[in-house]
Amino acid sequence: MPLCGFNQEMMEGLALFHKGLVEHGIINRSKRKNEAVEETIANEIRDMHSFLKEVHNIKDPELRQLTEELTKYALEFYNLVQKKGIANYEELIEFLRKFYFAMDKKYYSELEGRKNAMKELVIYLNTIKN
Repeated sequence: MPLCGFNQEMMEGLALFHKGLVEHGIINRSKRKNEAVEETIANEIRDMHSFLKEVHNIKDPELRQLTEELTKYALEFYNLVQKKGIANYEELIEFLRKFYFAMDKKYYSELEGRKNAMKELVIYLNTIKN
């Protein structure tokens, strides 16, 4: 990533985070509650939207920001899972791994230090299809 670079540990950590969101947060929760996966995803998305309306009340500014951004990340991941279908979550996780790796590689191998590096990076990222 153009902020810090990605190493293998970071990539594995993100993959495990994504997998946990799906397998624990959706699949296992659906089984435990005896409800359809689609219903569980919708409930999780609804709950995250509700939480985001309240997160501004966390007093510590750094914890507030970290909590808000992590919730937004998980929310958008769930939106992608909902869009692509739960059966395709492993492919989605692999796509995100490749996407982030490509972003990191492009930035650090070609763009770092260039005047319009971030603009060029976004143009490149728009060419990567899922």
